[in-house]
Parts: sequence; structure tokens; C-alpha cells
Amino acid sequence: MQLVQYVHQGTTKCGYVDGDQVVGLDWSLRDALVLLAAGQAERVSDAKATRLQMADVTLLPPVLASSRIFCIGINYLEHQEESKDVFIANVPEAPVVFLKDRSTITGPDEVLVLPQSLSLEFDWEGELGVVIGAPARGVSKKEAWDVVAGYTVVNDISVRDRQLRHVQWTLGKNAPASTPIGPAVVDRDTIGIDPDIELTTRVNGEVKQHAFTRDLIFDIPTLIEEISAVTPLLPGDVIVSGTPAGVGFKRTPPQYLTDGDVVEVEIDGVGKLTNTIKTEV
Repeated sequence: MQLVQYVHQGTTKCGYVDGDQVVGLDWSLRDALVLLAAGQAERVSDAKATRLQMADVTLLPPVLASSRIFCIGINYLEHQEESKDVFIANVPEAPVVFLKDRSTITGPDEVLVLPQSLSLEFDWEGELGVVIGAPARGVSKKEAWDVVAGYTVVNDISVRDRQLRHVQWTLGKNAPASTPIGPAVVDRDTIGIDPDIELTTRVNGEVKQHAFTRDLIFDIPTLIEEISAVTPLLPGDVIVSGTPAGVGFKRTPPQYLTDGDVVEVEIDGVGKLTNTIKTEV
């Protein structure tokens, strides 16, 4: 199931994709995520309302107003190796966790307006997002899959010079409306637990990043256990599991996003997230 959030004629609703149509639901997005985590996707799909053509709706990021975005840094070995001179010299012994403010989140197909007054060094980071569907506090790795509703696609666009300027990464990771998520949440039972799936990031059709999620340093159950030991995870929260090697600032010469660039992050079975860059002074 591809669970989406959309706007039609000024109304925001939750639905799922069926071919070139969106099937509207009576469930809220939160309630649908809870059902997916409980393994009850059939209850979601049975709650049919209206059918709309995809071309007639605007897709929103599949997150809640209350969603917290937990991001994981340096979680692929090759990315740790390519960036060890500026970030973490050795393979981390525990997950590197930072938060994105909800105001950074935007949707699929949105134009990303990146102000040059802030930076000339906006960089791509394709990542697998893990969407939580059940309240979770102190969850063990063994229990972790029970709180996962599904998976989505994230582009954690980073303001590199700001990130490198500070010990904490918050300011380099929180440019407004710079982090697209979507287009859908694909339920856990469709993709499976412990997924080994292909991730590819392209800029103007050129492959920049390519990896498989089996290469994560810390797997998804470890991330859930580590975070939920400190703060309760709630339905709608997203864990952004880390980006692989191939980021722009470690290329020779460095490459950054410029006006008119089309960025695609594609994860096998989960979806393709496409956005166009617009720079402004």
C-alpha cells in the first residue's frame, strides 16, 4: 500500500494510490499509520471513500503537524570514509542523531527555493525514512519492527558551509522548506522487515549516490532502540536513516545544487521523490 496525504479543492485528506488514482479514506493519516504498524493494511484499504485522478490532487509530505524528524548522520561506511576529515574520523560507536524542525519539511514535486543569501553550498542527501506507527518507549531491537508503519523517501538537503561552521549540525540541517519527504508511505508488510533495498540519487539524470540499505552501520532496530530509550517515539515520527557516499561537497571539485537542477531520490519499492531547485538572492 502507498499511503499518501493530499489536497483537493482546499481539503487535506489521507488516501492510497491505486494506479493513476488516489482513493480517499475516512481515516486520518495518524490512524492509518497506526493500522499499518498493527499489520492491518486491509482495514485501511477497506475504508474507501472517493476516487480522484492523481493529476487532480497535490501531494503533501506524508507526515503529521506533530511529526518529529530524527535524522541519523554518518550511517554508511563509505560516507564515513569520504567525510572523515571533516566529520567523524572513526566509525561511530553509537548512532549520530540530530533533529529537523517541522518547518524544514516540504513535499514531492515542490520547487525548493534555496536562498543564496544563506549559502551557495546546498548539497543532496538521499535517504530511507522509517515512519513510526505506534507509541514506543524503551523498545528493544527485538520489538522494534512492531512500531514501524512503513517507509518513505527523504532528501536531507544540507547547507554545507553552515554545517561545517558549527560543532552541532542543527543550523546546517534546518533551512526552511528544504527537506522533501514522500511521495508516499509504503507499508512495512509490503517491503518487509530488515529491508535490503536499492537507493539512488540523481541530479539532472546523473547518478550521484548508489547504495543498498544492507550497508547501514546501524540498522533500523538499533536506531529505534537507541532513540526510544531516551524519548518516546510517536505515530507519525520519521527516522531518516542516513545517506550513502557520493555527496556533493566531497567531490573533486565540490558540486552543489544550482538553479534549475532536478533532484531525484529513488528507493526500490518505496518510490521516487523528485524536486526542482530554484535559487534566489
